[in-house]
Amino acid sequence: APDDPRGLSATGGLPYFGGPGNNYSMHGIAEIVARARRTPGSFGLVAANGGLLSKYSVGVYSTEPVAWRPSTSAGIQRELDAVPSVRVAHYPDGTAVIESFVVIDPDGDRPAATVIGRLPDHSRFVAAVDDPDLLALMVGDSDPVGTTVYARGTANQNFVALTRAALDARHPVPTVGFADEYQHLIVKRDGHVLEVTINRPEARNAMSPVTNAELDAVFDAYFADPDLWVAILTGAGDKAFSSGNDLAASSTAGGLSVPVNGFGGLTSRREMPKPVIAAVNGYALGGGLEVALACHVIVADEGASFGLPEVKVGLVAAAGGLVRLPRVVPPALARDMILTGRRLDAAEALAHGLVSRVAPTGDVMNAARAVAREIVAASPVAVRSSIAAMATAEAEPDAVQATLDSMAVLDTVLVSEDFREGLTAFLEKREPQWKGH
Repeated sequence: APDDPRGLSATGGLPYFGGPGNNYSMHGIAEIVARARRTPGSFGLVAANGGLLSKYSVGVYSTEPVAWRPSTSAGIQRELDAVPSVRVAHYPDGTAVIESFVVIDPDGDRPAATVIGRLPDHSRFVAAVDDPDLLALMVGDSDPVGTTVYARGTANQNFVALTRAALDARHPVPTVGFADEYQHLIVKRDGHVLEVTINRPEARNAMSPVTNAELDAVFDAYFADPDLWVAILTGAGDKAFSSGNDLAASSTAGGLSVPVNGFGGLTSRREMPKPVIAAVNGYALGGGLEVALACHVIVADEGASFGLPEVKVGLVAAAGGLVRLPRVVPPALARDMILTGRRLDAAEALAHGLVSRVAPTGDVMNAARAVAREIVAASPVAVRSSIAAMATAEAEPDAVQATLDSMAVLDTVLVSEDFREGLTAFLEKREPQWKGH
């Protein structure tokens, strides 16, 4: 109606619409053209979703003729491509606003909805709706666009709910801590050292959705436990550290399921404040190598093999291999490995700095434990502070500025009990008894 307060409303008040296969956008264009022709000099705008929110189209229609000109679609596309895109949040968390939505089978017994949401930092995300109250709002007469919701990302899918309580009830935040037992892992504590073994030797320790979830939970618990100072990650048997993603399990589960912290619970983890040692026995291929690259130290069995064979099966090393490998080995070698799938043996890996130590066949865990003992013999505060300073320095290309920035950790080190104990032990000519704080 002319007096409709909603303004832009050729589609019932919504500034967008869609429906795959129904040609709704063409109906919208026809309606706008008819209205514009009734008012010479006016303009019409049509915006439409396509598919399941996979595309968004906008058209401006004018009643004023213009001179013929050749198509400039390629130039317009270049201009559009040059505009900065909106950042995508793959694992949203916290409050958000609904920007767009689609409801499937709204009048059926089991309607389903998908939303495009916007977080306070302006990034966008896609999420499913399984909260009955929010679903009722979306299938009702009210317009849910602009509604504040609560979002949470999981390994399999993102979800939104109308209230935080509803989201917690349906998708609770996992409790941080070690489980009594695991399906695909063997977890062992030895003093200040945690040993984690991927226990799938029959699958060359490939990582299934279950493996990824268990590793993510174990490393959450490790980093939260003040009595654990070092972790060692290895694979069961002598054939493989890990051959990467379990493609068969992923296809059965309906797709690759990766925790917020990335493959193996490590490759996308923002903070790793305590050291993790990779004890590589046998193959470290694909995601297996990417997990090893995310560790602070790699110790290899002399029979170990390293490679990123993703391109040979139509994939890419997107879990950190494309980023970390060129930072560790010479760039030319990294390109060779990434583009051809070339493998390195343990001797080559040591020569090029991919690993720091090579152990005799069958002795890699003893070598990794020796490294762990050396780390435990040092101040935990100093070790954690060194890790933090190196992480900060990686983001600063200027060496002098990075050095100045790294000095900030002294604010933590110089007031710690470990600092006082270290000086006292040195003066008294005895071994220090570290407290870890």
